[in-house]
Amino acid sequence: MSILRLTARKKGDQTIITDSYFTAPLKIANPFYYKDHTEVMMMAASAGILEGDSYHIEINVEKGAFLKFTSQSYQKIFKAENKGAFQDIKINIESGGSLIYMPYPTIPFEKSIFDTRLEVRMKSDSRFIMTDIISCGRAAMNERFLFTSYRGRTAVYIDDKLCFLDNQKLKPDEANLSGIGFFENHTHTGMLYAYGFNPEIKSTPHVESAVSNALKGICVRAISDSADNIWNCFKEAIK
Repeated sequence: MSILRLTARKKGDQTIITDSYFTAPLKIANPFYYKDHTEVMMMAASAGILEGDSYHIEINVEKGAFLKFTSQSYQKIFKAENKGAFQDIKINIESGGSLIYMPYPTIPFEKSIFDTRLEVRMKSDSRFIMTDIISCGRAAMNERFLFTSYRGRTAVYIDDKLCFLDNQKLKPDEANLSGIGFFENHTHTGMLYAYGFNPEIKSTPHVESAVSNALKGICVRAISDSADNIWNCFKEAIK
């Protein structure tokens, strides 16, 4: 089991990291301090997520702090014979706190099994924006929908009320993932959720996107034949 835990706190006009703890292969780079926020990059001393890996990540943003959480590179999910790998992410944002959660896209390799869960608990006067981009596989190598199973669940609670839930179950043996309602003849799909932020979704070449209202906040869905296209679309929207 690998653990990464950090806490961001507002001190004067700056956000600082007051607590950080991690075990191999997870770690964080030295924080990048900006005028209005602090950025933390998660790193891994591993080529990717292997069968049997269990990642547990906890991010705490205290009152008034502003944190941006990113990752170093694409998240690669390797082949599994039996149980696959698991990732559990818990985020807590206190009153007046802000978090931009924008890890790089995920690539599920052939015969991989992955279960990832993200739970966010925040206050009505805090802000949160996140992105989640998934590939059909190693598309550049013509590996498409050859993974065994990919399950992803995102739940956002505002003042202890469930306000957004995204529950994905992708199993190529059970459904045509290239069809309608899934990747729709594309190789990559992405989701952006925002509450308290006002992302500006612009027309982007080679990206199809749609915006809908959640119970609180908004959700953006995008499909493309390139993870970079969706990534850049979302990145521009968050500026």
